[in-house]
Amino acid sequence: MNKWMFATAAAFVLLTGCGEKSDSPNNTSGTTNPSTAPAPGETVAPPPKPEPFPAVSDPYKVDQAAANGDVVNVHGKMYNLDKWKLFLANLDVGVPDQVRITQYTIEGDPIFYELVYDGAEVIKYTYDNSMDAYGSDQGRPSTSCRDIELAEDKDHGGSYYKLTGCDNETGDTFWFQNEQLEEAKQSAK
Repeated sequence: MNKWMFATAAAFVLLTGCGEKSDSPNNTSGTTNPSTAPAPGETVAPPPKPEPFPAVSDPYKVDQAAANGDVVNVHGKMYNLDKWKLFLANLDVGVPDQVRITQYTIEGDPIFYELVYDGAEVIKYTYDNSMDAYGSDQGRPSTSCRDIELAEDKDHGGSYYKLTGCDNETGDTFWFQNEQLEEAKQSAK
């Protein structure tokens, strides 16, 4: 009899724990745990719309870009690299996130790479070279991509990040070499 009562109690505890819904009072953020699937008939709210990136003004100097939270690359000197690492980590675990990378040309003009991840499977990428005085303004083209991967740069050595599975050739404009990580790898050898 004791074994039967223990087994019934254990089953009850397991069943009540599994039946907890993501809209319970303990979940104040309005999000669901990405590691659990919704119960049959349960709907999951879509992730909130991302906040727009901070506005840019001409000129858009390095200190302003860094203060706005952009990942900034000025000829290999990086700012806010932790935001790039967090974006990649969130991509790995399915958490919606966004990041803007601002890379400066030799002449000091910013080029913007905006990435917005929906938390499921799409990275919306927008390329903006409108402030590059020596480039041809392409009008902020965008595309949807499936992933980001680290690729080897056979011509210059090292590695760089690139988008993969994109809907169009705009994805080919994304190229981000993390030179600080490259230097750390070289010094570790």
